[in-house]
Amino acid sequence: MTGFIIGLITSAAIIAFAEIFRKIDLKFFASLNLAVIPFIYIGFSIEPHSLMLTIPGASFFLFFAYFGYKKNYMFTVTGLALHGLWDVLFPHVSTVAPHGYDIFCITIDVLLALYFYFKLKPIKTN
Repeated sequence: MTGFIIGLITSAAIIAFAEIFRKIDLKFFASLNLAVIPFIYIGFSIEPHSLMLTIPGASFFLFFAYFGYKKNYMFTVTGLALHGLWDVLFPHVSTVAPHGYDIFCITIDVLLALYFYFKLKPIKTN
C-alpha cells in the first residue's frame, strides 16, 4: 500500500509540474518521462545478468519515447503502459529492487499514460 501511495504522490507531482508550467512542450515532457523512467532500473541492476536484461529494456522504451515525440504521442502512451508490464517482471530480474517498487512504478506508469493520453489527444471539432 505504501508503494501505491508514494506512486500516487509522485504522479501528482509530475502532473502538477506539467499543469503549473503550461508553456512546456507537453509532448516532449511526456517523452522525457518515458525516456528517463526505465534508466532508473539500471541503478537496481548491479549484477551482470540483470544489466544484460535491463539495458536493452531501457533502450526499448527509449525508442518508444523518441517515436512518441517525433511521430505520434501514442507511442509514448503505449510505452508507458508497456512499462507497467516491465515493472511486474523486474523484481524477478533484480535482487536489489526495493520491496513495493513494482506497485510504485505501475502506479506512476498507468497514471502518467492516462494523463498524457487525455492531455495530448487531439480535440475533434465537427
